[in-house]
Amino acid sequence: MLPSDAVLVACLVLFAGCGKEPEGLDAPASALHDVQADVYLVSNVQGAPLDKDGNGYIARVLPGGGMQRHWIQGGRDGVTLHAPKGMALVGDVLWVADIDTLRRFDRNTGKPLGDLAIPGATCLDDVSASPDGTVFCTDRGLDAKSQSTGTDAIWRIGADGLPVALARGAELGQPSGIVALAKGTYYVSWRDGTFCLLDGKGVSTVLSKAPQAQLDGLVRLDTSPPVWVATSWAGNCLFRFDVQGGCTALGATLEQPADVGYDVIRHRLLVPLSGQNRLEMLQQ
Repeated sequence: MLPSDAVLVACLVLFAGCGKEPEGLDAPASALHDVQADVYLVSNVQGAPLDKDGNGYIARVLPGGGMQRHWIQGGRDGVTLHAPKGMALVGDVLWVADIDTLRRFDRNTGKPLGDLAIPGATCLDDVSASPDGTVFCTDRGLDAKSQSTGTDAIWRIGADGLPVALARGAELGQPSGIVALAKGTYYVSWRDGTFCLLDGKGVSTVLSKAPQAQLDGLVRLDTSPPVWVATSWAGNCLFRFDVQGGCTALGATLEQPADVGYDVIRHRLLVPLSGQNRLEMLQQ
């Protein structure tokens, strides 16, 4: 079913902790639907977004409510997590962006599987994997005061496990949300509010531009034709993009909407609200 502005209705869900766990989340930054386990993974910064304080964590949330709040927790069981943001699954490996390092975990147990430092990165934001398992991540290029560091980049990690800058420079507009497909990598920019396609040679093409910037997450809804949705902090909303150049603001008002995910089983958008410490669902 093709979602329209009228059909995307906000369904607010506050997740209570299981057992003795406290309620709520802690500056949630990204949501990802693990279809295999049918759970939502939610990364939590819990502190300043670039502080290496070791207290970040990933919650495992049930679609019907309830959660294991500290499924993966910095400082426990050999885990290092400072301010986790975007995530991607490749086989049985969960990749997590954490400031300047990609961290890997077992998707079933949460056990740490090793880290990959990204050279010169200052603000890793999102992670995505193409159908062949190639991992891509974005560096938004910001410092702790939200000033530009000039490290804007989109990195590619191939079969050899080495990070290579596919594209870098201010012309990327501080790339944030990313979706990797076989025909190219789509991303949105924080500074410029653009929706772009990056080809395999690192050439970027602007497909559309939102009326307000600070775009964070990006998701592709598997409809016919596909629908692209991005979150915007400046607009406090979701923007729906058309690869032919259109851009429409969807009706829901969302404060500090972070990296959006998509439940392909229930046709739900999963929007972490960083400043309100909760996960909001938008039913398609």
